Amino acid sequence: MAKQEIYRPAELPLTPVSSSDFITGMYDQEITKRIRSVIRAEAPVSEHLLIKRVINSFGILKAGTNVRSVMEHVITGADLKRTDGKYCTAYWKKTQDPETYRVFRIPASEEEKRDVLDVCEEEIANAAASVIRGRQDVIYGDLARETAALLGYTRMGNNVVDQMKAGIDLAVKRGFLRRKGSVYAEGKVK
Repeated sequence: MAKQEIYRPAELPLTPVSSSDFITGMYDQEITKRIRSVIRAEAPVSEHLLIKRVINSFGILKAGTNVRSVMEHVITGADLKRTDGKYCTAYWKKTQDPETYRVFRIPASEEEKRDVLDVCEEEIANAAASVIRGRQDVIYGDLARETAALLGYTRMGNNVVDQMKAGIDLAVKRGFLRRKGSVYAEGKVK
């Protein structure tokens, strides 16, 4: 059964540096340390959000080509567990297994709400399973809307629609949901 938790962003110290100093390599150890802090606090965390949290902690607001290149180099060298979803590459704690992960997280406040593309498909699949629990014959549109609402998204824009579909498809694949045409019911896996 899926478990609902509160999503809390990592809190990193602010150490302002220039972009030109950031890309020299002299901060790579500190970048690695902050990457691990974000993963400890937020995993599963999207690559986009991971990079944003780390560079913002250095006072850099935008990941230009050189800054992004440094982050990708450090992330690659850090030997991190990751999954590649349709829209979200997510990084996980070593102790988390994406196959058996049964949590979805809701924001504590509007300010802490993640962009929908920063929510991994595993969390959306778990939220969809939670929405449908004990129900039969829920049409796809209702399931997608209710899952999005549970995660804090009230508007069904293209990104929300696409991400809900990816998560619901994963829920079917994992057996959390059963699909008959455009109608869904609770699956065998709880």
